[in-house]
Amino acid sequence: MHCFYVIRTMSVLKIKHVFTIIFSFGVFAAYAQIATTADLKQKLAAAKTDSDRMQILADQSSSYQDVNPDSMVYYAQRVVLLSIKNRNIYPADFEVDALALLAGQLWYAGNYPDAQETYFKALAKAETIGDPILVAEIYNGLAAVNRNEGNFRRAIYYYSKSEALARHLPDNGLLLAAIIDKGKAYEQLGILDSAFIYVQESMAIIMSKHHNKNVTGGGIHAEMGIIYSKMGKEKLADDYFRLAFQLNSAINQHRLLARSYFEFAEHFDRYHQRDSAIYYATKGLLMDKKYHYLVQQLAASTLLSKLYNERHNIDSAFKYQQLMIGIRDSVFSLDKITRLQNLEFNEQLRQREVASEKKLAAQERKENIQYALIAVGLFIFTTLFLLLSRSFITNSKWIEFLGVITLLILFEFINLIFHPFLEQLTHHSPALMLLALVAIAALLVPLHHKLKKLATEKLIAKNKEIRLKKAKRTIEELGGEK
Repeated sequence: MHCFYVIRTMSVLKIKHVFTIIFSFGVFAAYAQIATTADLKQKLAAAKTDSDRMQILADQSSSYQDVNPDSMVYYAQRVVLLSIKNRNIYPADFEVDALALLAGQLWYAGNYPDAQETYFKALAKAETIGDPILVAEIYNGLAAVNRNEGNFRRAIYYYSKSEALARHLPDNGLLLAAIIDKGKAYEQLGILDSAFIYVQESMAIIMSKHHNKNVTGGGIHAEMGIIYSKMGKEKLADDYFRLAFQLNSAINQHRLLARSYFEFAEHFDRYHQRDSAIYYATKGLLMDKKYHYLVQQLAASTLLSKLYNERHNIDSAFKYQQLMIGIRDSVFSLDKITRLQNLEFNEQLRQREVASEKKLAAQERKENIQYALIAVGLFIFTTLFLLLSRSFITNSKWIEFLGVITLLILFEFINLIFHPFLEQLTHHSPALMLLALVAIAALLVPLHHKLKKLATEKLIAKNKEIRLKKAKRTIEELGGEK
């Protein structure tokens, strides 16, 4: 695994609690000082609300990282169950965040099919909410699953979707998370120019944001080391790798440190320094085993099997080959790969259906806007005709009736025009949508009253004028008869 994540902190005072996984290529600090398991159990027993319990369970899940993957996933599952239980009480994004938390922990544990399936569930719900931050975070998670699986192009697809959303949002770490891992995916594909651009941009963001303070570790530096290594710049690569070791060790970034050992081993293998490659691959593998990093164990054992085979050390080569086969069958069995592919295919079908529904809805909305505009035009024309007509007297009740109908149709017309923007602005919150519509009505009603007053005055003046003309005509006709 090449990603590292942070769980956003939560507060019961906030409108929504978040357990959202923000993925990045080792650039974020670890989740702030996780309390001991005993303390968390005491807090859980004392918790009075489910929102507090969800917070504590999320903390418990994180406390088992690198210790007990099963417990890590178990407590994340409990968060999801509580979010479902309170589905009709808490905002919809509670459940989305809980699903994203579970998906991230499943990914961390190396259970990619379940992680991907859970992310797709979260994505389907997030799309209905319309929160771009939630959607972008889930895209980052799906990209991480695909990249660890080895489907780098699909990973770039999801990172690009996240990047497209994140570049238009305030600084929230999403853009950095997307472009770092996107650069990594390009590097793994061997597209080094693109990889260098994204990694360089990421490093510039980190330096400007943290002012050279070591709060993220050396993941980005190790990645730059790989790029330089593949470009043939051996000395630069060596310098970046050794800097990565220092940065990772300083803040106990065990996953990044173990991974950078393996990547340094690959660097030595690339330059035919087999002994150094074996040394660092072994060093990385020992850390991977200690902290249960299955995918990194797979990579390290694969490299060690190759290196010992080249040295004709058959026993060691066989030992690491057996380890490699065992992990690969566990994490990337044919059944699991097939399931991942089926999940992705089903998601593509769902996205096509969503796109088709959006297209139909947009067409229907466009037609409704046209109908509403025609109706508004007809009623306004009729009202003006009655007001301006010089041939007959108009009852004020008709003007009042037409004015009310026109107001209602105009309100619906404005609603049709601005509804998509209001949904995006309010994240589909019924209460906020109602407030927005009330605000629109509050602007229209006074305007309607003013227009009604003007129309009534105009109508009275017109009716008087018609009556006077008729009276004069009658008098003239009577005078002519005499």
